[in-house]
Amino acid sequence: MTNTTANTVIQSLPEEMLSEILRHAASNSLYDFVNLKLSCKAFFGASNYNYIFENISMEQYLTLGGCKSQRVFFNLCKDAGNPEALYWEGMRHCFSLWQTDSGLRYLKKAVEKGHVEAIYSYGIILICLGGELRKQGLQVLSSLNLTASIKRSFKIASCRSKTQKLLSLMWVFFSLPGPREYSFNEAKVVGLNCEHDIPPREHDPWLIRTNIEIVENLPCCDSCFWDREATLFCTMLEEIKYPEGA
Repeated sequence: MTNTTANTVIQSLPEEMLSEILRHAASNSLYDFVNLKLSCKAFFGASNYNYIFENISMEQYLTLGGCKSQRVFFNLCKDAGNPEALYWEGMRHCFSLWQTDSGLRYLKKAVEKGHVEAIYSYGIILICLGGELRKQGLQVLSSLNLTASIKRSFKIASCRSKTQKLLSLMWVFFSLPGPREYSFNEAKVVGLNCEHDIPPREHDPWLIRTNIEIVENLPCCDSCFWDREATLFCTMLEEIKYPEGA
């Protein structure tokens, strides 16, 4: 089939079908979407539907040339409700712009779309803010459906790693208060009397070393587990935080 014949066939297809093809390409690769969009006028004309940008893969976003091109593309995705874009914007508002309220609103929208790293970050932030928000944070984190300890450690380590990578690309100025400390007596009342005094095992793949040592698969309740994870999150923020006025 010649290019002319192929273009004629494509142009005969309904625009809704062309946009669905573009959506499928966009969900796999930004480059595939761009190349397909530019391949002919028919695809170009069907490329501006919001649901395409809602589902587009952001994995190659940072390779777009030029800050203006990046920002225009990012805003299209964010305004269309792309979960990854909402997550990035929420983290930027929370930790670069000192706009926690708007940042949490963006993160909540990403959470409602099932974005895993958004669920992790949003829940941890709420835990650190304390009070009733802490209870909401624990409820949000429960949606990650973590069961077996190895699955839990792997999934949380992945979330933490991706979150750290994202924050390292930002100017981070805002820190979080650490999770609240429970006294031994209070812990017994609220079910947090967990075994913290187990010594770290050598070569344990889930040993996290910061200024404190925490073994992720220690036996503990969910509340206590997430307090420890929030401590790691706060430590990570401090390690990448830019000095004020820098």
